[in-house]
Amino acid sequence: MKIGILNYNACNLASIYHSIFRIGYDPIIIEEKDQFKNLDKLIIPGVGAANSCLNYLKKKKLFDEVDNFLKKKKPILGICLGLQIFSKKLHEHGLSDGFNFIDAEVVPFRDNKINIGWSELIIENNNKWKNLDLKSFYFCHSYYLKFLDSKDIKFCHGFINFHEKVPSLIVKNNFMGVQFHPEKSQTNGNKFIENFLNWEPKID
Repeated sequence: MKIGILNYNACNLASIYHSIFRIGYDPIIIEEKDQFKNLDKLIIPGVGAANSCLNYLKKKKLFDEVDNFLKKKKPILGICLGLQIFSKKLHEHGLSDGFNFIDAEVVPFRDNKINIGWSELIIENNNKWKNLDLKSFYFCHSYYLKFLDSKDIKFCHGFINFHEKVPSLIVKNNFMGVQFHPEKSQTNGNKFIENFLNWEPKID
């Protein structure tokens, strides 16, 4: 299996790389558009600012490659900012247009609060994720996903409570997005990454 980790010039590459390597795979760092060829799964790490991330992806002509990968129904894992950029609009460091895949916008917490530390993931929507016994994960973010229309709320399978109800596990077709950092969540995170690598998406 060929696994790619997208580099957008600000993300946390080393931690996610070593997490995958320890599982038994040798992922490649995606920096150019021709590296998407024959890729089976794509991971988009967190850590960074939305505006800079999206501008970099467009400048390097990687934005369209990610969009094409998504439309080909190949599995994508978006972590933290890697989840948020699949929304419609992002408000971090100015207004940015995301991939418009999730009917949501990314907004700051009230009073500029920052969520840093371990939180228990609350699983909802009666489905297979109810069996997820790995519920404690590490979070580090000051912006969160806010749904704009009820039609996409059904794709939220887990959340935390941090002054707001924060969507933290989104699964829509071949896209899986998490607000937490599995690569920093020790044993729970490693098992979650392994679950993604073994995941076969159900396409609606």
